Parts: sequence; structure tokens; C-alpha cells
Amino acid sequence: MSKSMNIAAKKIADEMFENANSYKLIATTLSNGTRLIDCGINANGSIKGGELFTKVCLGGISDVGISIPGDLSDIMAMPAVKVKTDFPALSTLGSQKAGWKIDVDGYYAIGSGPAQTHKFPDNKIYEMCDYKEDSDIAIITLEADKLPDEKVADYIAEECNVKAENLTILVAPTSSLVGSIQISGRTLETGVFKMMEIMDFDVTKITYAAGITPITPVDPDSKKAMGKTNDAIIFGGRAYYYIQPDEGESLEELAATLPSSASDKYGQSFIELFEQADCDFYKMPKDVFAPAQIIVNDMVTGEIFHTGFIDLERLKKSFEVKEIINKK
Repeated sequence: MSKSMNIAAKKIADEMFENANSYKLIATTLSNGTRLIDCGINANGSIKGGELFTKVCLGGISDVGISIPGDLSDIMAMPAVKVKTDFPALSTLGSQKAGWKIDVDGYYAIGSGPAQTHKFPDNKIYEMCDYKEDSDIAIITLEADKLPDEKVADYIAEECNVKAENLTILVAPTSSLVGSIQISGRTLETGVFKMMEIMDFDVTKITYAAGITPITPVDPDSKKAMGKTNDAIIFGGRAYYYIQPDEGESLEELAATLPSSASDKYGQSFIELFEQADCDFYKMPKDVFAPAQIIVNDMVTGEIFHTGFIDLERLKKSFEVKEIINKK
């Protein structure tokens, strides 16, 4: 792919910056020239803002939408994030993956977005997808509880080898509407990551992909919000992968192993697993981080494999749903 993800994402970021008020965002320019878009720290954020934030995370090369599907449950249909992409491996593992842990003088954030193409040029997914970043700009999204200052921006720009004035930073905490939306938009990413990192599958064989996941109810408690947003994927995420396997290569075992319910750790909430890992996200079992329900289409044989299931009861427990149903 020859299109620069940073350039593609910048077009979306430009729209957010220039029309910040319309999206209930706060756009400012730091003294070093870096553009900063507050999507949930002091800003309220919005549904459309969350949609655009998610598109930036995906490198600007995937489609994102919000809808209310009626088939999550006849009892409890919820707004959901829909992601469709013709570049599943590159968009998810080359941009959306939260692969940059930022820690500058006590400021901590998890970075996603196409700026990672500058920071991690040797990421094997770029070679696998025949992708090379050719731009002098960087667009990054941060999951953080406070806004970065010029020192943080200078660090990011330096690591990306771009000028500070060519850097755009989008920030949203987990405990915000935009944060809830962008994490629910990671369902496809979890499946692609599991295929590549755990199952050693060549993810460039995934030709197209689509996913849909309920948007987590906003919780002001950051830890609880982190648990609920991940549970939304594990218990409520659905993913569709169109795969072009090698001749004679069966996808049945891949499909059977892919959903979250295939993990031995399935059934426990994210918070329970997080606490068992001494509150270190990177020590948690990786195989449980996957969509709840999977459909795999073998584009060579025409076979379709349907695995996993939507676990509504566990999802409702995680979301702390209080049922008030007046039947007459």
C-alpha cells in the first residue's frame, strides 16, 4: 500500500481540530506548535468525535460507524461501533494497536495511531504488508487521564523524527464517551493480534474484515471503565474475517480457537484477570483478548465457520445493568 496512514489520518484530525466545537472537543496549539485535541479530559466529547477518533486510531484507512443493532439481544439492544476495512492487518496491527507506552516525567499514556509507523519502522507487519511510511507528519492518539504538555509533545515528535509543529495529538481517557467508543472499535484488532501473535497465522491472508461491538456505558471510575470496555469485546464483540488461505490449508481449527471463549481463562471479567496479573496489563493472558463471536469465510473453498457466542449475561454483569422491566 502506497498511501501514507499519517496523511490519511491527518485529514480526519484536521476536521476534528477545525470543527472542534461541533464535536464537543477542545482544540489548542501548544507553544511548540503541536496541535492538541482534547476528546474527553476537559471536553465532553461526542458520538461523532468518538467515531472520528477511532478512524484516526485505524490510520485513516478503515471505515467506522455507529448504529443500534437490534440483534445483540431482543431485550437489550445497545449503540455499537462498526468497523469495516480492506486493510485489516495493516490498519489494526500497524496503527490501531496500542503499542507505545509513553512515560515522560510521570506523564503516562498508551499511544495508538499511525505515528507508530515512525516510532517502530521495523515492526514486521509493515514488511509483511509491503508498507513504508513516507511523510514528515505524525498523528497519535493517547489513552490518558490528563493532557500532555510541551515536554511530552517534544518527546513524541523526537521519537517520530518529525518537527513538533507537524505533530497532532488526540487524547481521551478510558472513562469518557470517546474512550468507550474507541476501545469498542478494537474488536477486529484483538482477533488479528491473536491470529498473528498466538496462533502464528499469516494475517496478510485476511483480505477483508468487519466487526461490531456494543459501546460501553461511560463510567467515571477509570479502573472500572477499563474493565467494562474490555469486557465489551470479550463478551459482546463480533468479527467477520474473509481469508484467502493457501491451497489445501484448512481454517477450521483457526476459527475454533479464535473466539475469547476458547481460552481457559474465559468466564472471568477483565478486572478479575487484571488483578490476578498484579494489575499489569502486559502480564495478562493474551488468548482471552478476542471477539466473543467469530465468522470466518474461506475464500478458496467457500466454507464459512461460525464460532463463539455473545455472552449477554456476563456482559450485563460487567456493565452493572439494573433491570427495570414493567410488564403488564
